[in-house]
Order: sequence, then structure tokens, then C-alpha cells
Amino acid sequence: MTPKFKIGDNVFMARYDKVENFVTCPDCGGSKRIRVLLHDDTEISIACGGCDPGGYEPPTGRIKQYAYTVFASPYTVTGVKITSDDVSYELNNFGGAAYWSADKKDLFATVPEAVACGEIQKLAHEADENKRLMAKTKDAKSWAWNATYHRQCIKRLERDLEYHRSKVQICAAKANKEKAA
Repeated sequence: MTPKFKIGDNVFMARYDKVENFVTCPDCGGSKRIRVLLHDDTEISIACGGCDPGGYEPPTGRIKQYAYTVFASPYTVTGVKITSDDVSYELNNFGGAAYWSADKKDLFATVPEAVACGEIQKLAHEADENKRLMAKTKDAKSWAWNATYHRQCIKRLERDLEYHRSKVQICAAKANKEKAA
């Protein structure tokens, strides 16, 4: 193996940073609700689990996604390590205290070469991000589970509502009797 660069050469390494942005939820289309068709053809609407941020917050209709920007970081070669398999370089970030190590394939002589490599790396990373984007927030729970859970909550709340309505009627009747007396 022969080294591509020598000690003291200025080189560039591709980097990409993520920038947070929000996109419309692919499950609910931004409506924050999902319609579920039950086995008896009853259609109910439940909160979207895809854009649910968790905790006590309601669904937002949007999900967080990251956009990546590519740039080339400049380094100076401060050491060369040659093995039987490959060549690696020790790098110094122009007088900074941080030292880096990089393989021959990751270093370039010019900024455009480094940026072109960074674009390829960025596209591969974005493809992985998009796979995650189309997945549910909680993979362990199905939409059917969500529908069942919310239906049970509705039934419990309807029972509670009926109980409290009956209590209000009793209180109102007692209050009327006290006024009459």
C-alpha cells in the first residue's frame, strides 16, 4: 500500500450535519386523526399514533425529520499509518486540540471531491431515515390495539358521564326541595 498523502498535506473530509424540520404525517395527512373500520363495519376516529409525540401531548399532524447539509472539513495530515490492508491518516484540525483518524478512502485533495463523496454518504443516510419515517411510532402496538383501547376509554367515560348526570339531577332535586321549604 502506498500512501495517497504525506505528512503536512492539507486534505478535506466530507461531513454532513442534520437540520431539524417537520413534514406532514404520512399516516393521518396532518388531520391528527385516523379512521378505523371495525369488524362490524362501524367506523370510528382515533388519535393518530404516527404523529403522537408521547406523554400528555396530543398528536401534532406533523413528524420530525432531518435534512442534511454536506460540507468539507479541512485537516492537515500529521501522521500516516500503513498496514497490510489499508492506509490510515492522523489529522489535525488546523491547530485545534482535536485529532482525527481517517482512512484513505475518506480523504480528498479538493473540496469538490469531498463534497461529492459527502453527497453519496448523505443520500444513503437519508434513505435509512425515510425508512424510519414510514414506520409507526410504537411498533409494538397495532392500529387495532389503539382502536380497542380508545373504544374502551369511550365506554368508561360514557358510564362516568351517566353516573355524574344522575348525581346532578339528584342535587338539583334536593336544591329545589330546600328552596321550597
